[in-house]
Amino acid sequence: MNKIKKVWMENKILLVLAIILLICLVIFIGVSVTYFYGSNSDKYGSRLDASKELPLKNELFDDIKTELEKSESVSKVDTNLKGNIVYVNITFNEGTEAEAAKKVADVVPTLFNDDELAVYDLQFTIKSEGENGFTLMGARNSNGSGLIVWNNNKVQEG
Repeated sequence: MNKIKKVWMENKILLVLAIILLICLVIFIGVSVTYFYGSNSDKYGSRLDASKELPLKNELFDDIKTELEKSESVSKVDTNLKGNIVYVNITFNEGTEAEAAKKVADVVPTLFNDDELAVYDLQFTIKSEGENGFTLMGARNSNGSGLIVWNNNKVQEG
């Protein structure tokens, strides 16, 4: 017991600093584990809670495909749902103008009801093959203006 008292008296400051360092290390490890690993096992976290409460029906994807294929310029339509984003890929026949293709794609948001549009984002990829072919991407954000925003990339020659 005397040896412990002697060590304590001779190294009081170092021992207090070591105890403080140990406490800080335990707190740091606890916070790090909680922050980086958390308790939620879902890879999307809580971002998809609203889409779980309002799932989309398979009939909606069939309706999108049917409605878009009514246009004679459309050759192929693919739809896909990942998380709360609905991906719509439309391939147009050769010779279709980009503005006409955008107007065909503008039909898609009208097939959703207001509650679905408030939860789900729409992502469009429209392509046309051939000499004057194009690839455009557009998006409609559930929190945005309600319009499809198209990219404005233009190929410059020279």
